[in-house]
Amino acid sequence: MALISMRQLLDHAAEYGYGIPAFNVNNLEQMRAIMEAAAKTNSPVIVQASAGARKYAGSNFLRHMILAAIEEFPQIPVCMHQDHGTSPAVCQRSIAMGFSSVMMDGSLGPDGKTPTTYEYNVDVTRRTVEMAHACGVSVEGELGCLGSLETGQAGEEDGIGAEGILSHDQMLTDPEEAADFVKKTGVDALAIAIGTSMVRTSLAVHPQAIPWPLSESKRFMRVFQTPIS
Repeated sequence: MALISMRQLLDHAAEYGYGIPAFNVNNLEQMRAIMEAAAKTNSPVIVQASAGARKYAGSNFLRHMILAAIEEFPQIPVCMHQDHGTSPAVCQRSIAMGFSSVMMDGSLGPDGKTPTTYEYNVDVTRRTVEMAHACGVSVEGELGCLGSLETGQAGEEDGIGAEGILSHDQMLTDPEEAADFVKKTGVDALAIAIGTSMVRTSLAVHPQAIPWPLSESKRFMRVFQTPIS
């Protein structure tokens, strides 16, 4: 199986009704544990190089480590995904290095902290998709910013995230806007904002922390066909 794109994995998962885990990796021990678990359960995996990991270990080191794992476990389908690229140039470098999937996070500017406009997000994501698809690489987009609806405080993931106070509109992805975004950009997957910076933690402490009613989830299902993450 070896290295495949995220779109290939997601399409297969959608057809056969299962989920795919995505793991950020920083070192050999994490990588081996992921692959051994995948082999034991006969599961495909998405292995991610986060912004923090790329800064800590370097994209080239991570790439060689993931490729070595693929060589040792050839029976496991693996997507090598660059997480949270803050510009088309960042994504271009990852594509040139052999990543099979990239995320273009156009919800924030190149500094990874300043919220952008919808039009900016569409433009940088569309350009990334055109470049990536020409190379057989899938693209994940992002629409919305992490944050807490209760406090309005922005959140972050591995060093990438807005700062200060955000509006509710910035922290909640609108289903119709998401459908328009996918149509205009051609992304293969989309990360959305649901008004919380860490769902699992928030649910454990505040069961009411998920802001979306069932009706809003149904709106997404009705208007939106692209995989969301």
